[in-house]
Amino acid sequence: MSDRFLKGWLLTTALAGSLGVAGTAPAFAQEAEAAGQCKPGVDCPTAEEILLDTITVSVNRTKKAPVNTLASVSVVRLNDDDTRPAATTYSDIFNGMPGVTARMDGDDPGASVNIRGLEGFGRVAMIIDGARQNFQQTGHGPNGAFYLDPSLLDEVTVMRGPVANAYGSGAIGGVVYMRTISPSDFLHDDETWAAKSRTVFGTNGAKAETGLTGAYRISDAFSVLGSFNVDRSSDFKDGDGDKVYNSGERIHAGLLKAEIKPADFHTVTLGYLGNQFDYDTGAETATQYDTSVYEQVASARWEYDNPDDRLFNIDASVFYTGTKKDETYLTGANVGLGRSFDIDTAGFNIANTSRFEAGGLAHAVTIGGDFFQDDVETWDEAGAGGDLYTPSGKRKAYGAFIEDAVSYSNWLEVIGGLRFDGYTLDSSAASTDGSRLSPKITVGVKPFEETVAAGLQIYGSYAEGYRAPSTTETLITGTHPGFASFNFLPNPNLKPETAHNFEIGVNYARNGIFTADDKLRLKAAWFHNRVDNFIDADFNFTGNWATSTYQYVNIGEGTLKGFEIEGMYDAGAYFGGISASVIDGTNEDTGEALATVPAAKIVTTAGMRFLERRLSLGAQLESVFAQDDVPSTVSPSDAYNLVNLFASWQATDNLSLGLEVKNLLDETYTEYLSDQPSAGVTVLFSLNARLGG
Repeated sequence: MSDRFLKGWLLTTALAGSLGVAGTAPAFAQEAEAAGQCKPGVDCPTAEEILLDTITVSVNRTKKAPVNTLASVSVVRLNDDDTRPAATTYSDIFNGMPGVTARMDGDDPGASVNIRGLEGFGRVAMIIDGARQNFQQTGHGPNGAFYLDPSLLDEVTVMRGPVANAYGSGAIGGVVYMRTISPSDFLHDDETWAAKSRTVFGTNGAKAETGLTGAYRISDAFSVLGSFNVDRSSDFKDGDGDKVYNSGERIHAGLLKAEIKPADFHTVTLGYLGNQFDYDTGAETATQYDTSVYEQVASARWEYDNPDDRLFNIDASVFYTGTKKDETYLTGANVGLGRSFDIDTAGFNIANTSRFEAGGLAHAVTIGGDFFQDDVETWDEAGAGGDLYTPSGKRKAYGAFIEDAVSYSNWLEVIGGLRFDGYTLDSSAASTDGSRLSPKITVGVKPFEETVAAGLQIYGSYAEGYRAPSTTETLITGTHPGFASFNFLPNPNLKPETAHNFEIGVNYARNGIFTADDKLRLKAAWFHNRVDNFIDADFNFTGNWATSTYQYVNIGEGTLKGFEIEGMYDAGAYFGGISASVIDGTNEDTGEALATVPAAKIVTTAGMRFLERRLSLGAQLESVFAQDDVPSTVSPSDAYNLVNLFASWQATDNLSLGLEVKNLLDETYTEYLSDQPSAGVTVLFSLNARLGG
């Protein structure tokens, strides 16, 4: 452990210790029985609950609080959070989640999410309002990214590991489920209409962002919402005061949504969002492009949720995602010529949960199915190989699953499931297909409910996952441009990846520990994920660039294992939290480390509330280990510590102000696997104003 990290850890511990135990964010009150704090039939408090109590999507497509889920689940609500820095980027959103990293290069606003060392080519399922996000462009960055302005989001839930295979094929690393703002989220119960403006100014990079959201309840059965946001920034500076080239961007984002209730317990949600990202990309000494990305997502969802109907509880949706990335050469011999990467994904999913009792056991049986198709079309007017490195083609993935959650009394829960996956991949060069059955079993117990350790739950799980090769991994071909002119080779014989994940976890929820109203929530887990037929890039340098090759191959077996913990403590007047993870990944074929394993990290947050909780002041310390356990082809990264300060003031019921200082000590650092340094000290001011009636 480096001296820099040790100092950071000591400071983190002191900060957390000064305020008690852990916590990151409260949410508005949730149903106390569902939050696991009260037994059925017993009156429960309705006071404000903290974030791990939030009722959100769960691993089997039902809704549950993360603290009661027998899996590693974290959630962030973006519109009612006063105990962590504001989420203006995806790095902010995922920063407090253990085992989760958002990779974002300074010259590209697209985000790629890494969960437990797995990323790229759909290993992490990215879902927006039920719609898969499968865009991918081969280059020097991550192999997979999504483009969405976070201002449109209301809630983000992350499910780590392959246990959430009810959300579709390929998610051997986990699932990120993002939900945009809905009229029912935005409108208060007594409101017919409401409007809210949001303004953000930042010092480093001259960030200027403004947005407006409005909603109208036409009748009890029909409501609509619209949201629009504009974001401008120029190149930011790192901790040394050096400008990070091409780090500015221009974003236009819009959302339209309608909620229709045609009958009691039925809700139909129609949504459309569009994002336009304009920016320049490429290092100062490399090829540069004028880039424009337009992403659109259209979705329709039907929910039937009648608490008195034990046979049917239906959630079904259809979706379309289109991402078109156009690039124009700004340098080199191809100035003015263009290339394009266009990926359309369409699909559907449906699930139903039936509940019944038999033999003294309560059953919740969920049956569902899903399908999506990727249609990839690429071209490069300059003939420089952009369309060869990300080849055109079509891929279909489909599946069905059944899962039974069985509970006995209030201390035992057993979940068994089975999923079938299949896929086909077609292009002018090759066609492949495959299928597999993947089992899942989880056992959870609450052995100490009648003792001082009440609220403690222990679980163990085993789950398998299945990921089909992508079109790029299978069909990539061509010659690398420039001096290093090696050859890309296709591999139509690639086998799908199969994950075998063991996990042991602990959930803990307790109220009234030190005061009558305080709350402690804790989740911790150890995991071991073995991926058979792991697909990785093999660069064979022969000593001569012309005869050297680059090809995606099955390396045999990759192993990822680690530990993570997430804790939250809230006593009203003060709060605190800690999130930590350490992950180790090994290529079992060579004995080298896997390249995509992030550095170990500890994030500690602490703060206090004043003026009847209208004013919140807090500090956050992010301590990151050096990542020096890397393969020979990857550069290691140094340790660093970041100090962030934040404040929020609810001046009136309809007016709030925020202040945030990122990287207070102006640390110069580059995140692991990033080509460019991150921003130095940055001050952000925000103003939110709301009207309703």
